[in-house]
Amino acid sequence: MTTEVVVIGGGLSGLAAAVQLSIDGADVVLLERAAKLGGRAYSYIDAKTGDVVDNGQHILVGAYHHTLRYLELVGTRQYLAASDAGDLHLHFHHPEKGFVSFDLASFSNPLRIPVGIVKSQLLSLRDWQKMVNIGIQLMSWNSYLEEKLRRFSIVEWLDNMGQSEEAKRSFWFPIAVSVMNELPEKASALLFARSINNTFLRKKSDATVLIPSIGQSELYVAAAKNILTTRKSKILLNTEATSVTLRRGNAIGVKLSNGRKIEAKSIISAVPYFAATRLLPEQLRQLEPFVAFKKFESSPIISIHLWFDRAIMDGEFLGLIDRNIQWLFNRRRIFREKGKAENYLTAVISGAHDCLDLSKHQLVKMAIKDIASAFPAAGTASILHSVIIKEKRATFSPTNEIESFRPSQKTRIENFYLAGDWTDTGLPATIEGAVKSGFHCAGLIH
Repeated sequence: MTTEVVVIGGGLSGLAAAVQLSIDGADVVLLERAAKLGGRAYSYIDAKTGDVVDNGQHILVGAYHHTLRYLELVGTRQYLAASDAGDLHLHFHHPEKGFVSFDLASFSNPLRIPVGIVKSQLLSLRDWQKMVNIGIQLMSWNSYLEEKLRRFSIVEWLDNMGQSEEAKRSFWFPIAVSVMNELPEKASALLFARSINNTFLRKKSDATVLIPSIGQSELYVAAAKNILTTRKSKILLNTEATSVTLRRGNAIGVKLSNGRKIEAKSIISAVPYFAATRLLPEQLRQLEPFVAFKKFESSPIISIHLWFDRAIMDGEFLGLIDRNIQWLFNRRRIFREKGKAENYLTAVISGAHDCLDLSKHQLVKMAIKDIASAFPAAGTASILHSVIIKEKRATFSPTNEIESFRPSQKTRIENFYLAGDWTDTGLPATIEGAVKSGFHCAGLIH
């Protein structure tokens, strides 16, 4: 088989690259070793309840410009509507202060976060003053600040900026763990600060909260698959690429596990870092940037899906401060399922290193305890059904140490490109980063 472009990996970065190239008129072959596309962004119908279960609930924001463009291309943007909260309006439950809300104020940019905090009565006036300093620092973004932040973990940066223990506990840490999927003492301050700057301190629309009203497979995959097939691109599922064929330093094709070969003018590897090196000849694995791939580590996410015998919460989502669970989602409200009891909740634990070895029973018990601390009805309700999804390698761990090793999309091998949220996107391991990298690879080839 001969084609113009082979894309190895059918996750979001691979789909973004394949869709863009196909629309641009390229002859594309998309390889995926699993039986489905979407990678870590997938959903399925639960056999017992008939409900859509996502492998992990995602909150998107208006600053995800590449993701929104991708959804426009595939025709599912309309299913990503602003939440009931609209512009950034986050609800939290504090262990001592109860329910509090954070509103993105319509003030000048450096004041948006601290004014929102003051209005929520979550923190003190002194904390407000310290937060103004962070806003001012981020608004004066330059190369000097980037180099400074590159040396700090999130905890070290916040301490350097005089943030109190309560400010870190009640605001910064819940946001940081969710954005970074890593513990604040390990995660890169540079990537976190850049995300805060992109979302909170630019256009107000960038802070709009966007939640899918359909499952991830339907949102990201089904329409993309239709575009590829109608444009005569080939999708080969259950097909594993074992190596990239090189000739005089150029990538010229791919070998498959079934013995077949595909010749191509360009090849995009859109697989995770732990799979990318296996595609290369041994001698290249010892060269930069490929030799550094073994330095990457993973960070897990656990999703706990619970069906109660009664409605538990109103609203679409809630952040739980200083609990094991960071975010709680009301799935029936999010999916606009009128006429059904709002008894299906999803709890998410990001950076879930300490919870990976817990049993299903232990995780469900932990979740119920945390939920009941905000909604007492959960403590007396019966559980009708539960599903636990552990993504042990949900994302790469975005530490300062690894940031300098994230590879460019363009490699030292002619016509061989790297896509994925772990590549050098300037962002943490997010959907936005994955899609951005795929689009960039497509642009390099175009």
